[in-house]
Amino acid sequence: MKVLYVLTSIDRGELHSILGLKACGVEAAAVCHPGSERGQVLADAGIPVHRLAFRSRRDSSAIARLRALIEATQPDIVHVFAKRTLSNTLVALKGLPPRLVAYRGIVGNLNFLDPTSWMSFLHPRVDKIICVAEAIRQDLLSMRLLGLHIPPHKLVTIYKGHDIEWYARQPKADLTELGIPAGSPVVGCVANMRPRKGIPVLIEAFERLPFEWGAHLLLVGEVADPKIARAVARSPVRDRIHLTGYRADAVSLTGAMDVSVLPTLRREGLPKSVIEAMAQAVPVIVTDAGGSPELVEDGISGRIVKAGSVDALVAALSEILSDHERAARMGKAAQERIRQHFNVEQTVRKTLAVYAELLASGATAA
Repeated sequence: MKVLYVLTSIDRGELHSILGLKACGVEAAAVCHPGSERGQVLADAGIPVHRLAFRSRRDSSAIARLRALIEATQPDIVHVFAKRTLSNTLVALKGLPPRLVAYRGIVGNLNFLDPTSWMSFLHPRVDKIICVAEAIRQDLLSMRLLGLHIPPHKLVTIYKGHDIEWYARQPKADLTELGIPAGSPVVGCVANMRPRKGIPVLIEAFERLPFEWGAHLLLVGEVADPKIARAVARSPVRDRIHLTGYRADAVSLTGAMDVSVLPTLRREGLPKSVIEAMAQAVPVIVTDAGGSPELVEDGISGRIVKAGSVDALVAALSEILSDHERAARMGKAAQERIRQHFNVEQTVRKTLAVYAELLASGATAA
């Protein structure tokens, strides 16, 4: 089968899934952003790569180029990985026969009353939506308006695969370079720090840890929530809170943490930062928001707490930081959970099954 993958940037999971699908016989080609370094990795593996930037939800120039590419290469399936590329691809595919697969990575933000939603995932031309977490599939199934709904057969859950070997040779960062004394317990969070990520809740919980533990809080990622700066400024332990902004070495920083926390309040998908911590045997604490609980076996490979609950977060942090042996067991169990249940092989196998089902069901009504 011939599959055209339409991406913007390419993350590690997407890269290795495409390579794995090629190894299983898929005749793959890819469209990606001109600045994508991993696009060159695909090209080096013998996959034709076409460089194309989508500058808006309806970029007429990009649409024309994409349509010409589809007409010239005649793929059986077009697999799209981002909402902006999906809206452009839908226009480019008008009247053309390939089946269309869309990737959905977050809970919420779709509405039958929102015209832009009909330009993406709600468009009837979309044949399959691959949800990266079961919580996303359930959210889409729950959408109802005057008889409108997404047909259940369109929705499938496939976890984006990782490989713990990616991190085996990953050096841990030296946190003393960030002003954290050697040997200090480190509570960390890696996220794009929007309001829904709940970082002020984490800061408040951190403040309530025993002062004599000497713990430090490491916050990695771009800050887009003004409440964070205010919470840090008024914190009695602000000298032990470290905001790094965006860091290209976020994975190495994660590996040096004693516990990784994602205090999301709502609309979480399958958070990559949590997977990266678990793959490095770092115990994690997540909330019950979105797909996060699907990653963690509570009390075994980490802790799941109620979203927005400072008390629950304090208890979970205290449990892990006060018992080093238990923390180590959780970390090892977390690593094994990624190895067994969130690997690239399962992603490839289940994605192939989606492709086979689509091709067996005949041509779409283009």
